[in-house]
Amino acid sequence: MAQYSQVYNVDEQHSAVHQGHTAYHPPNHPHYPSDYGVYNAEKQAPAAAATELSSYPVHQNPIQQYASTNPQPRTLQRQPWKRRVGYFGWWIIGLGTVIMLASCAFLVYIWYGASLARQRLPRPEVWDSLVFEGYAARAVTLCSAAIRVAMGFQIGLLAAAMAATILETTGTRLSDLACLSMSRAFVGSASPWEIFMIACHRTSHQKKAVLSHWLIPLLSFLVGLGMTLTSTILLFDFKLVQIAAPSTTRSIALGIDVHQIMADTSGTSYWQSKPQAHWRFAETRPSATVNDTALEHVSDTGDIYLAPLPFDTVDDRTSLEYYDGPAIVTNSRTACVAPDLKNATLEYIRPSSRVTEGLYLLVEIDTSTSWGSGPRINGSQVARISCRVNNHWDKMSKNWALSLCGFTNLDISAINQSLQDPLPGRPYAFQPVLLLNASSTLNLNVAIPQWTGSDEDWAKVGAMNGLQMPKSVKDGPWTAAIDTNGTEILKASVCFTALNMPLLYNVTMKGRAVLAEPKSQAKYRDLEIKYKNETQFLEQLGIGVSSLDLEARGVLDLKVNSDPQDLSNEDTDLVNAAIYDMMRTSLFDYHIAGGWTFNNDALMGYLESSLFWPAHPEHSYLVQTILKDTGNPAIAVQALFTRFAQMIFHDMLPYWTRDQSIRTVNVKSVIIPSQWTGLIIVLALVVTHLALTLVTVWMFLTSTKLSMLGNAWQTVSQIVSPETSVVVQAVSNGGMTDHEVHKWVPTTAFDDQIYSLSTSVDHQGLKVRRR
Repeated sequence: MAQYSQVYNVDEQHSAVHQGHTAYHPPNHPHYPSDYGVYNAEKQAPAAAATELSSYPVHQNPIQQYASTNPQPRTLQRQPWKRRVGYFGWWIIGLGTVIMLASCAFLVYIWYGASLARQRLPRPEVWDSLVFEGYAARAVTLCSAAIRVAMGFQIGLLAAAMAATILETTGTRLSDLACLSMSRAFVGSASPWEIFMIACHRTSHQKKAVLSHWLIPLLSFLVGLGMTLTSTILLFDFKLVQIAAPSTTRSIALGIDVHQIMADTSGTSYWQSKPQAHWRFAETRPSATVNDTALEHVSDTGDIYLAPLPFDTVDDRTSLEYYDGPAIVTNSRTACVAPDLKNATLEYIRPSSRVTEGLYLLVEIDTSTSWGSGPRINGSQVARISCRVNNHWDKMSKNWALSLCGFTNLDISAINQSLQDPLPGRPYAFQPVLLLNASSTLNLNVAIPQWTGSDEDWAKVGAMNGLQMPKSVKDGPWTAAIDTNGTEILKASVCFTALNMPLLYNVTMKGRAVLAEPKSQAKYRDLEIKYKNETQFLEQLGIGVSSLDLEARGVLDLKVNSDPQDLSNEDTDLVNAAIYDMMRTSLFDYHIAGGWTFNNDALMGYLESSLFWPAHPEHSYLVQTILKDTGNPAIAVQALFTRFAQMIFHDMLPYWTRDQSIRTVNVKSVIIPSQWTGLIIVLALVVTHLALTLVTVWMFLTSTKLSMLGNAWQTVSQIVSPETSVVVQAVSNGGMTDHEVHKWVPTTAFDDQIYSLSTSVDHQGLKVRRR
């Protein structure tokens, strides 16, 4: 039988219990404080205490009474590793690790899918479902909670294992003995911080062991502390990002179904109307065509195919990244040539209306005004035109004194059939316009600084009447008209812009979504004022950036996949003629004051004229900016009529009645990870935790023999020994708290020693012993 000192006063307690009440008779021990609030601080020798302990009587009869029911003593042997960790402990290790690894794998899945989405690469459908239904952030929160719970149990197991390791190896002070021993019982809830504080108090020659005993709990505590912020750390990676949503198929109205009722159209002046928006569109420019011109006095933009987006809402247009289905495609090719001027004369016309009063150019333009195989203004006949010229503007203005006129009474049947648009395979329907830029010689504001309406003022106005310009000099696409004195009066350029019938094609559009469509800042009297982002709508048209850089321009890449179809499903000739006449009349035949001017901010003269002659400042700003930057009239006129084509198309959207099926991909703003920083931090903490847990369990299995984690009775019984009984009885009888024990024990000699868990000599008992 193991040689232990006997526990005192067991019989008194036992007899008192049989009498129906609890009684405890404290021993008269010099180390027991009768009042733990006031006690003798002088340390006593532990040998004396041991001597006096033998004087306490112990009655064996009550214990012997139950001897038949008590388990028989057995020789203590090293417990198997499964038993020492316990089933609950192994479940914590196994299931907790699986939960953490699975949660981490799911988090990596979310982050990797977000990376693919940001790179515009295909990603799993499950990922799309989670993100676009708004479950991504919730799933991350649940994963972080699962990791924290599993890690919390494993940290408790780590603390319990480290407590057992310390007890069976380096030992601890008596004041820390109870806390350290009890930590072994509460697997899943033991505190690594307490183990760290206990280990820090212990010094030993086993430096490596002592270092690991306090370092591992400290690191585990810090990891656990960091993991309390798991959700916050992970959500720091999340941002509102626009990514492509799954493709959708929907039906739109595009074209005319003659069997459906159309809304009544309302006429509008596109020249004097501001565009409702700078609508996004798709575009393609063939690299080379048989119609390209490279002549000295010709400026040709080449074929520019444009497909407006058939959507009313801004979000549908700005978020579009893919479109597959029918679309209307137009060609905005424009070529400007230096005209051959004949009988050029200026005439000041004073009709009854001040709206049309002003200086006009009367000129004949030779039929040779074109290029070899190009279009002719009026077939084989000379074209005559009367076009109003700027003659009164602010002399301080830096804008060009521009005006533009259309030709009337032309022989439109004389179309060059050999000059065909390569996309539909049909002849171009070029419409000519005359662009004029008056020189400062014509500016009345120079000759008449202050208009009074006197005869002298009118005489200066009349001096221009009948001015002849017999000479002309070509410079690129411009022709300078020169009077008899050799003074340049104005410059002229004839521009042919394609007014082809819009047709339906099956197309594919691809590109990046944009944050917003451009917004113009042009006002009536401030075309010279600079505004923030004022050039965005110019860049959209290919001005100021490479025309081939569609992404920088914010437009989509257009690919035509089929032959053309008419807009109407029946009566195509009738419907096409009606649409074409509407476009031609709106853009070329309708004007009040003899054309249009583009220097709104500088125009002076009659109020009536300044109301009806100028084009809208939006159009003026566009033309003025392009000409001042490039000097190329073809680019300016092409951009202007591209804008008109957009305005006509979007005005017609409510009138389309022909159902079409399209497939689109739009971007959607979703909250997804935009970086890996937070996830890397969390994964590093998880890996660190698993490594600490693995090392601690390994140390426990290799350094201990008899401690079994999660067993409360074992932890309690093992700290009750002859060497600790005085402290146990003192605490029990005095009702002392942990804090009071920690203050009292150091005043005795007990705390000067190190206590550890060891077996008796005959290996039939496991108790705490003083080293």
